[in-house]
Amino acid sequence: MGKRSGRNQREGNSLRWSSAFKILLLLIVIAGITMVGIAVAYAVTAISQSPAIDPKNIRSAISETSVVRDKNGDNVEQLVQNEFSEWVPIKRMPDYLLDAAVAIEDQRFYEHHGVDFRRLVSATLRNLQSMDFSQGGSTITMQVAKNLYTSPVKSYARKFQDIYYAFQLESNLSKEQILEAYLNSAAFSKGTKGVEAASKSFFDKDVSELSLAEAAMIVGITNRPSEYTPFNAVPIEEGDDLDTIEFSLIPAESIGAEVTERDKELGDALAEKDLIDPFEHSQIASGVLVARKAVANPASKKRQELILHKMNSLGMIDESTMKEAINEEIHLDLGTHTTKGISSYYVDAVKDEVLDILKEKGYKKDEAQKILYNGGLVIDTPLDLNIQKILEEKVAQNSFFPGRHTNEKGIIQPQVGITIMDHHNGEVVAIVGGRGIGGNNILNRAKNPRQPGSSIKPIGPYLALLNKGGTAGDVYRDLPRPGGWPKNSTGYQGWATVRNLVRNSSNVGAYLVGKGLAPGEDEAAQMMIDNLKKMQISSLVLPEDQDKYPNIDTMKYNDVNLAALTLGGMTVGISPLEMAGAFSTFPNEGKFIKPTFIDKITDKSGKVIYENPKEEVEITSPQNAYIMTSMLETVVKSGTGTYANFSGQAIAGKTGTTNRKRDSWFVGFTPYYTGAVWIGNDDNTPLWDYSRMAANLWRSIMRDVHADLEYKDFVEPEEGLYKKYIPVSGYTEIFAEGTSPKGLRNLYRNVPPKPKKTEEDKDKDQDKQNGNSDSQSSKGGNKSGQQGGNNEN
Repeated sequence: MGKRSGRNQREGNSLRWSSAFKILLLLIVIAGITMVGIAVAYAVTAISQSPAIDPKNIRSAISETSVVRDKNGDNVEQLVQNEFSEWVPIKRMPDYLLDAAVAIEDQRFYEHHGVDFRRLVSATLRNLQSMDFSQGGSTITMQVAKNLYTSPVKSYARKFQDIYYAFQLESNLSKEQILEAYLNSAAFSKGTKGVEAASKSFFDKDVSELSLAEAAMIVGITNRPSEYTPFNAVPIEEGDDLDTIEFSLIPAESIGAEVTERDKELGDALAEKDLIDPFEHSQIASGVLVARKAVANPASKKRQELILHKMNSLGMIDESTMKEAINEEIHLDLGTHTTKGISSYYVDAVKDEVLDILKEKGYKKDEAQKILYNGGLVIDTPLDLNIQKILEEKVAQNSFFPGRHTNEKGIIQPQVGITIMDHHNGEVVAIVGGRGIGGNNILNRAKNPRQPGSSIKPIGPYLALLNKGGTAGDVYRDLPRPGGWPKNSTGYQGWATVRNLVRNSSNVGAYLVGKGLAPGEDEAAQMMIDNLKKMQISSLVLPEDQDKYPNIDTMKYNDVNLAALTLGGMTVGISPLEMAGAFSTFPNEGKFIKPTFIDKITDKSGKVIYENPKEEVEITSPQNAYIMTSMLETVVKSGTGTYANFSGQAIAGKTGTTNRKRDSWFVGFTPYYTGAVWIGNDDNTPLWDYSRMAANLWRSIMRDVHADLEYKDFVEPEEGLYKKYIPVSGYTEIFAEGTSPKGLRNLYRNVPPKPKKTEEDKDKDQDKQNGNSDSQSSKGGNKSGQQGGNNEN
C-alpha cells in the first residue's frame, strides 16, 4: 500500500506539473498568437496608412540643391536653405566607396530582397530587451525608404512602413539603383546630404577624386552624423595661423554662441587677409556669424578604421591596402557654396524671379519655395562676374561717398543701388543693392524705388513729346514762372530748344513740355503714364491703387500730376533696376525688353522648364530713339552730365537730383551697356555732394567695364531722319521725317538788339570803305564781323 501510495503521489505530482506546463505553453502560444495578431494588425494599419510611391521615379523623391550659374555656365552659388545636396551618378563613385557602404551598413545587401530578417529579428529582440530602439537592423534598401518616404523618427510603425516600401523598391529597381539612391540621400552631417555634397564640403573635391581613406571616413558618418562628422568647430585661439587653419563661418544662433569682441577682432583679421569677403565681414561684425576652426574629429577616425577592417575581413581590400589607408593623413579642405568676392544681391534677385516664374506656372508659394531650394534646378543667368566684381570693388571705395557716416542701425551711409544691363536683350549682367552689408535677402536698393528727380525727364515729358510728333528743335520759354514754381537750379536760358532744355536739365522746360502734351493736365499725365507702364515701371501710384498701397491715401497722393511725371517728385519713386530698363529703350532702337536675371531653368532630369522669351515692346520709333540718344549725348558732352564722361566710348545719359539733396542719380548708356546708379541716405537726409556723386561713380564703373571694348558710335537709322540748321542757336538738329520744329522764331527774342553806332564807329566804317585801315584793324574787323554774324544767325 505504501509503495503504491507513494507512486500515485508522484504520478499525481507529475500530472499536475505536466498540466501546468501545458497550460503555460498554451498561454505562451496564445500570447504569441495574440502578439503576432497585434503585430500583424499594427503592420496592416501602418501599411494601409502609407502613401503611394513611384519607385521607378526614385530620383524625383531625392532632394537636390539647386544651382545658379553665370553667363559662362560656371557655378556661382548653390541655393542651400537647410541642406546642401548634389546628385551624382553611381558611375562617378569609386568602387571602394560602394564597398565601404555595403561593408558597414548591410553586408548581405546583394543577397536579400529588401529585408534581412535575421538581422531585423536580432535587432528587435535587443530593442525589446533594452526597451529602446537603439538597434536598427535596417538594410540599405530600408534606409532608402526611410530617407525618401518615411521619417527618421524611431517607431515600429515606421519600421513596418520601411519594410513595405523596401519590397516595392526591390521589385522595381536594381541593386545598383538602390545603392545609388542611398548614397545620394543619406545625411552626412553639417547640413549635407549625399556623398557628392559631403565630398565637396569636407574635402573640396568631386566624389570621384576621393581616396580610399577619405571615402571610408565619409561613409562612416551616416550611422550617427553628429557623432561621426569629420570635424568639430572650436574657437580660434590666439596662436593660430589664420593663413593655414581651416575655418568655417557658422550662424552664432545655431550653436548658441555668445558673440564676443574677440570674434569681431577675428573678423577684422580675416577680412584684412582677404580670407572672407566684405559681406561675410559685416555679418561677423553684426554678430550674425562667428568664425570657428575646424579640427579633426577622433570619433570619425575611429569609425573609419572600423570600416577599413570590415572591408579587409570581407575580402574587399587586402591588408596592405587597409594599413596604407589607415595611415593616410587626412587633410580637411572645407568647400564653399558661393563665389567669393561678390554680394548676395544678384542671386537674391535670381531667386525672386524664379519664384515668380514658378508661381506663374501654377505652383503655390510653399511649393515654389521647395522646388527652388530642393528641386535640383540648374538656373542659367546672364551674370558677368567680371562686371559684378567691378561694381563690388567700386562701392567698397569710400572716396565715391563723401559725407560718409553710419546711421542708428550701424549701417554705413550714403547707400547705393546700381544696375548694369545689356540693352540688346534685357539681360541684367550685374547688380549691387548696397555697400558694407552682408547676408541674404537684405534690402536691395537696386530694386527699391526712390524719387528719380530729373532723371525721369527723358522717359517722361520728352519721350511723350517725340511720340506726339514734337522735335528736339521745338522752342519753349525757359524763364522764371509766375508763382515761382517750378524753379531751375541750373539757371535760365530764355527761349530754348528742347535739346538745350535737356542739356541744362531745365525744370521749367520739362514742365512746359509736359503741360503742352494735351489740353488738360490729366490727359497729358496719362500720355506719360502710358509710356511708363509699357516700360513696366511697377511703382507708379494711381488713384485706383489703394489696395496696392494700403498706407497711402492714393486718391489724395498719387502720380497723376506734372510734378511727378515731369520733375520726378513721385509718391514712391522708381528703382535703379527699372530706370535702367526704361532707358535701355533708347539704345535698343525704341524697343523695351524687361530686365531679366534668368536665361533658362532646367530641372534635375535635364528638361528645360523655362526659357526667357525676352519679348520686345515698341515704345517709340527708331528715329525718335536715336534723336533722344543724341540729346542725351549732349547732356554728357556739355551739359549737366559731364562728370559721367570718359574717353573711348560714345556715352549718353541723364542726371537726376531731388529736393533737399536727398537723391543723386545718373542713368546712361553706351552702345554696349545701360547702367543706372542711385546714391542716397536710407533715412532721406541730405547728401553732402549730391550733384555729381552718381555721375562720378557711373563714370568710374563704366570706364572699367569698357576698358577692353572697341569704340562704337550709336547706330543711326538708315532712313527716316533729316538734319536742319537751327538759326541763332548755331547748331544742326536732327529731325524725324514728317516733323518740323515749332517756335523757332522765338529764338530771335533772345538776341539783344544791335547798339546804335557812335560817331567813332561811323568813322571806322568810313575808313574801311576808303581802304585806310591797317592790316591789324582789318583782321580785327573781320573777326568781329564773323562772330556777330554767327550770333545773329
